[in-house]
Amino acid sequence: MAVLTTRNQRVLVVADVSAEHIHGGAERMLHHHVRALLAAGMQVTIVTRQASPEQALCMTLASGVQEYRLPFQEDRGWRGLLALKRDAQTWWAAHHDFDVVVAEQPFTMWALMQAGCVLPRVQVCHSFAFEEYATRYGLDWTWKHRVTVAAMRWLEGKVYRSASSALVLSDFMCQRLQDFFAVPSSSIAVAAGGIEAHIVQESRQALRQYLWADEADVPHIVTVRNMVPRTGVDMMIQAAAIVHVDRPDVRWHIMGTGEFLEAFQGLSATLGMQDVIEFQGYVDDTEMYQTLSAADAFMLPTRALEGFGLVTLEANAQGLPVIATPVGANPDVVGWHPLNIVADAATPDALAQSVFDFLETLPDEPAKSALAQDTVKHFAWHKHDAALVYAVNELTLS
Repeated sequence: MAVLTTRNQRVLVVADVSAEHIHGGAERMLHHHVRALLAAGMQVTIVTRQASPEQALCMTLASGVQEYRLPFQEDRGWRGLLALKRDAQTWWAAHHDFDVVVAEQPFTMWALMQAGCVLPRVQVCHSFAFEEYATRYGLDWTWKHRVTVAAMRWLEGKVYRSASSALVLSDFMCQRLQDFFAVPSSSIAVAAGGIEAHIVQESRQALRQYLWADEADVPHIVTVRNMVPRTGVDMMIQAAAIVHVDRPDVRWHIMGTGEFLEAFQGLSATLGMQDVIEFQGYVDDTEMYQTLSAADAFMLPTRALEGFGLVTLEANAQGLPVIATPVGANPDVVGWHPLNIVADAATPDALAQSVFDFLETLPDEPAKSALAQDTVKHFAWHKHDAALVYAVNELTLS
């Protein structure tokens, strides 16, 4: 792909999350997109939503980029959307001197569209918000939830169909944009997410001794997940209980927080796994990379909606094989390397069987080192960056 070289475009990046701190995949992608646009010589401004009333309405990020935040709305329903629309109108009236828009998520973008923003736009699509909402409340489904899902799907359709072009991370999401919202494939660019080499100074054995002391010589399986139903943490817990019958030596570590954390901890206790499964809660990057570097395998027990799974690359880049369900983009993102395993089904039994298969032939250190090197080479950020910059420049020059 030849990258156009026009510079100094004034790019408005629209998001529903902040680039100030990285808490998950959405913030990580926003951070990298801003970095790529700046590196291409573009002028970048961010507008997003205030996550809490305590946040500043405007701040300068470490990169020098101004991030504006529309006022916090405690109501996330239609009244909150109407308030978001009103605040977007006020903001757009004072800040509309841009050439092109890069939109990361749909809600703030919808509000700006209502405010009159009709600039050429690259719409990034990681996953659909209405599906995320539906999976969260799937076990407590009411007419209110049905109406909300329908309204969210309508709103997202407006946003995705009106974009000049779209950028997705996987063939899976490319197909879903076509299937759900009739977005033509000719306007969708597919560019896999990237990974950067993160060097952990300590040796693997030293880390295992530091983290797990007298259990350093047994297998350790880890994950990093948001504690909601769609991420399948409950299936991992059940798989751990199945494995425990024949392999009581295996230890499990779950990093992450979310509204279902206590429920998942309760499930672990009910299955008698409280001494085998460790819930680490929120961990910073240092602790996460140390745990990934020390472990034997990473589990991605997704139940639904894995649009790409950057955490797969984070694990592979530390030489850590991944065991995943055959959901969403997992077969492509996980199945690219022979050390990774895609389970036969999204069930605890299938995940447990994959663990048994993995434990039969644990990869040696040279194989893990090769996995890390292959990952950084195969999923280089510069490939994704080039696709984004090309898409922006193409709109500016058309």
